Amino acid sequence: MKKGTILLILFISLLLAQRDAYGQWILQNAEIDAQIHRGIELTYNMDYDLADHTFDSVIATNPSHPSGYFYKAMVNFWRAVTNTDNTNYDEAYRKQLDLCIERADKLLDSNEFDIAGLFYKGAALGMRARIFAIRPNWQDAVGILLGDAKEGVKYLGKLEEKLPSNGDIIFGRGLYNYYVEAVKEDNPALSTVIGFFATGNKRVGLEMLEYAAKSATYSRTEAMYELMKIYYIYEKNFLRSYDFARMLANKYPNNSTFLHYLGFCQVSLNMMQQYDSTYRVILARSQQRKEGYTIKQAREAMYFIGQAFLLNHNGNLDSALYYLYNCNLKSYELTPTEVTWWIAKSELLMGEAYDAKGDRKNALYFYDRVMKMKDQNTHGDAQRFIETPYRR
Repeated sequence: MKKGTILLILFISLLLAQRDAYGQWILQNAEIDAQIHRGIELTYNMDYDLADHTFDSVIATNPSHPSGYFYKAMVNFWRAVTNTDNTNYDEAYRKQLDLCIERADKLLDSNEFDIAGLFYKGAALGMRARIFAIRPNWQDAVGILLGDAKEGVKYLGKLEEKLPSNGDIIFGRGLYNYYVEAVKEDNPALSTVIGFFATGNKRVGLEMLEYAAKSATYSRTEAMYELMKIYYIYEKNFLRSYDFARMLANKYPNNSTFLHYLGFCQVSLNMMQQYDSTYRVILARSQQRKEGYTIKQAREAMYFIGQAFLLNHNGNLDSALYYLYNCNLKSYELTPTEVTWWIAKSELLMGEAYDAKGDRKNALYFYDRVMKMKDQNTHGDAQRFIETPYRR
């Protein structure tokens, strides 16, 4: 064997040995470990009440340990992820993270290298920073990046010296590396200020998150979730995002956020039959008022089901108009004084549907309405179809 191959095998063996040595690196005991994993799975499948009860049991078993408070906060984080308009749990979220940090600090007061203390202190600070992605305010985001997130990475960095191959630690560092640069790119005016205090590396961040998605014990699904978002929103790699969305939606079929990204990826990849099926599930759950399926999910579903009817050469145009009209109604319910993309696009597609039916009068009515709206990347198509009727 070549010398390089032998060294590689030795290095991998060392990493595996380290992982085995710290197999219970943040756990109180096997029973609590099982409860934590059960609660995590319940959270991702949106069984929030049962997840809360599970983590309450973890806290009751050992109230001085930070883990139960951290995962209670995680449940509320996902309540926010799957229903961004629901702020009822925000205060509890902050309190639970504060309790987690308080318990972690007590562990670190006794031993500054306590593994659980370092991990949960860093993770809780990072979790507190992640809320800006759900309650977006870029001024707050800058403060958070330069405060909680940066401080949290310091604790994870100390822990990484002891556990260099640990996927859960690398997850937090990967998030920081990627989003520091992403926020700078989204806010050129603030880039210099952020860069003076914090630097990251998007490529390294992606590699870290990919590693965590394969090897993390507790944050594997979180890493997959972040990769799904990053590849869709920032990297525009819809196929890679779709890979993660499909895996997550298959494993956690009740999760509205995973289904949302699955549908968006299928739309972006022109998978009409697949996204039509995905959005029918979303619409049915919205109509049943299941948790995490709100008027926003119903609006989105109706738009894309209507689009599928329109684009399918054998699709029923009256059905296309029905779904697009109801999408439009719900859009006006959500933003009665603001023209959004959903409003402009649904009316543009209604014009196209009328054109496809041979009803030029109603088609021109909707194209004219779109032209009078604030442009949502719809004026070009509306003008084109005013001049030449849409044909599918």
